[in-house]
Amino acid sequence: MLKSRILHITPHMGGGVGNVISGIASSSGGIHEIALLESPVNKSFMTAAQDMGARVFVQPDEKQLHSLIESSDVTIVHWWHHPKTARLLCHFPEVRTRLVIWTHISSLTSPALNPGILLRALAVWFTSPSSYDAGVFKEIPYEMLMKKTRVVYGCPGLDDAPDIRHEPHDGFNIGYLGYIDFSKLHTGFVLFCKAVEIAQAHFILAGEAPAKNTLDMQARALGMQDRFTYTGYLENIYDVLSGFDVLGYPLMPFHTCTTENTVLEAMAARVPPVMLNQLSERYIVTDNETGLLVSGIEEYGNAMRYLYQNPEKRKAMGRKARNYVMDKYSKKKLADNFYSGIEDVMSCPKAKFHFSDILGSVPCEWFASCLGADGQSFKLSLAAGPHGQTPQIKKAILRCSPLLKGPNKASIFHYKREFPYDPMLQVWANTINEGSDDNE
Repeated sequence: MLKSRILHITPHMGGGVGNVISGIASSSGGIHEIALLESPVNKSFMTAAQDMGARVFVQPDEKQLHSLIESSDVTIVHWWHHPKTARLLCHFPEVRTRLVIWTHISSLTSPALNPGILLRALAVWFTSPSSYDAGVFKEIPYEMLMKKTRVVYGCPGLDDAPDIRHEPHDGFNIGYLGYIDFSKLHTGFVLFCKAVEIAQAHFILAGEAPAKNTLDMQARALGMQDRFTYTGYLENIYDVLSGFDVLGYPLMPFHTCTTENTVLEAMAARVPPVMLNQLSERYIVTDNETGLLVSGIEEYGNAMRYLYQNPEKRKAMGRKARNYVMDKYSKKKLADNFYSGIEDVMSCPKAKFHFSDILGSVPCEWFASCLGADGQSFKLSLAAGPHGQTPQIKKAILRCSPLLKGPNKASIFHYKREFPYDPMLQVWANTINEGSDDNE
């Protein structure tokens, strides 16, 4: 049987998406090609994919991209509302393909996949079952939603996760793993730590930490500055996981996370997570079995004290966590599910796809088209135009998700950098900046 030729189109191969693409490219079920829409900053996952035989094309020109799409059996667009992906979809090549949208954000908050894209593409793959709870898909008939979608986890597989030996240590180490900034981390993180109220507790934050100065300032204000350790970026996360007793992972209520590989890696290391009972977290952790889910700061503190005071129950929870993730996220199961999805779309004929009627014709419309509940505020602003922004419209823009007001990750400012001559993106950036000035 001939292997399918699979083209992945992604802005970059950094972070979780790079990990999963390189992971699936190393499997033997298909011939993988990868088109990067921007020049890579970190080449580790790209190199790993190339080492396994994948062909990588960095910033292919229009003619080359058209050729790659046309010659593929299946084209997978990795989506999280990146501006370069928005431009690609709006100007999608007039060639026949089998188009899959693999969305790496939950769509529970903002940004969120436009339901029109789901209905138009041949298939949409979610990276968490939590996406079935998303309000943006509620108007799609259940039978249609289930026919068009499946869950394909954004995980490369945990087969290589070692069953590490936990190092004896003094105190009680509560760890956090991953990129430490407020696009994911709860803004009240230090207050969560304060609520633990364990004299022996120490908080270890492992990963690049753009938010370190802010966290340090908050910790000093609460007299906790000596309770935090920052490791910086780590090549081998298991070195630090061996010293964690618990993973303390309170995320902000607007996050877009799905699979959360760092949590899975901690669970594979027998480190039980404590997370908020919200969004995708409830699909990662089985409460009181593989970790604990809490409603807020007070329950977070209670949960940490429970795990501290009951070390045998904590260890048992860690064992269950490892057994659970090692089974569910094995490379074979993940690859079988991926290629089952490929087999489904291969049963369909190739077709041409266009999205400009869904996304709009200019960058500000592309941005506003995939914002979930926040979209209405931006559509009203668009209708008013650059010179018709009323105080009410500006207030509505300022109330949008903090992710849309950040520097990156499909924010207003991210789109503005990509499309500097779009007048409405400039208007929204000015509104956010003026609102920030008013709050200082």
